[in-house]
Order: sequence, then structure tokens, then C-alpha cells
Amino acid sequence: MFNSDSDRAWEKFGNNNPYFGVLSDEKFLESNLTDENKEEFFNSGTVYIDSVLKKIRRHIDPDYRIGKALDFGCGVGRLVIPLAELAESVTGIDVSDSMLNEARKNCDARSINNVTLVKSDDNLSLLNDQYDFIHSFIVFQHIPVKRGECIFENLIAHLEDGGVGVLHFTYAKNLKFGKLVPFIKNYIPLAKNLINLGKGEHFFAPQMQMNMYDLNRLFFIMQQARVSEFHTEYTNHAGQLGVVVYFRKPEKS
Repeated sequence: MFNSDSDRAWEKFGNNNPYFGVLSDEKFLESNLTDENKEEFFNSGTVYIDSVLKKIRRHIDPDYRIGKALDFGCGVGRLVIPLAELAESVTGIDVSDSMLNEARKNCDARSINNVTLVKSDDNLSLLNDQYDFIHSFIVFQHIPVKRGECIFENLIAHLEDGGVGVLHFTYAKNLKFGKLVPFIKNYIPLAKNLINLGKGEHFFAPQMQMNMYDLNRLFFIMQQARVSEFHTEYTNHAGQLGVVVYFRKPEKS
């Protein structure tokens, strides 16, 4: 399982600020979550999934269609909902019960009946199926690297031969103040709590882990799974540098 600290932190986000936990913009804080802001939140998911499909068709398979989809780290369903309109079935998996409960409410409110929501662990032990599309975005960065590598291997194991994976990882930081802010958070007593207050959050609001992955290790895991071709695109979220890896698991010869 995820370690207790990250488990508790993510469950706190699920309980107190589930939408902000998915997209860290002040307009998605529970105190600011108007109907208009919530609509913007879900519209962003539709735009994103449309973009992902266009890139798959440009770089992987021009005729690609989703059958069975898996969204790892599904949160409140921002991407599960647009996927449900395109796929035969969608499974959303997340470590937080509160996030999953909110995702179910959001699906039910839209009368979506082809979505299954599953509790996550490092071994993905509650998944009993194979998928032709496996996706994750802005999730692995919050998972300690060794655990994340294990999950990555397990996700690929659940990808059908011929299936497409689209997964995002952070690998470096290019922050304005370099290592100063992480140092302050980690070594100055109550610094994290005071930063919470400065951001208008609760004194004991949880902190998101931001973990950097070794791309060499990720590419090794992919090659071990027989992946020979892939496409990558850079991301930069406020100085957190990452890549989205698009790849197809080859058919067995």
C-alpha cells in the first residue's frame, strides 16, 4: 500500500478539498467552488482527453478507438467522465475512499453507468481485468518513487497487447527559489503550517508530495515489457518538469 503519510494526506484532500486536490487552483478550493468553477473543472477534463486522443492518433495509431479504459489516480472523476463518453467501459482507481465517493456522485449525477470505481494499492490487487487504454496524469508525482515504479510495472501488466498507455511523470524541478522552499518546509518547524495560512488554507492542511522520477528507470521498465516505440511530450507545472509518455504495448509475435 501507499505509505501511511501519503495515504492520510490524500484522504484529507478527499474529505476537505477534493477538487483542489486534483487541480491546485484556488478557484477549486471548497470555499470557492461555485457551480461555474465546478463546470470549468470538468470542462478542463473534456478538453484534456480530446487532446490526448488527437496525440495518440497523430503519433501512435491514426485509427485508435478506446474500448476498456483505466484511469489511475482518478480523483473525483475529472477524466473518467469524458472517457465514459468515448469508451465501452471505464475503471477509475484511486487510493482515497473520499475521492472515489465523490467520483461516484459525479457519475451518478450525469447518469453515467459504464464506470467502475476501485480502491488502489501498490499491487493493483483489486483489478482483475486487462485494458486497451491506461492513463494517468499529475498523479505519480505524489507517490514515492519506489512505489510508483512498482505501480507503473503493474499498470503495464494490465495493458492488453496492442493497448495504448499514456502516463505522466515528473523528473526535475526548475523552481524560482531552487531548493529553498523545500528546505524551509522540511527543516523549519511549523513552516508548512505557516505556509498553509499564507495561502488561506487550514493550519493543518495536508501537504502534497512532489517526487522526481528517474526516466532511465521508467524506460527500462517499458523495455522489459517489450515496448520498443514511444512518444514523449514535456510538461511544466509551476517549475515541476515532467514528461507524458505515449506508447503501445506490442502484440505478441
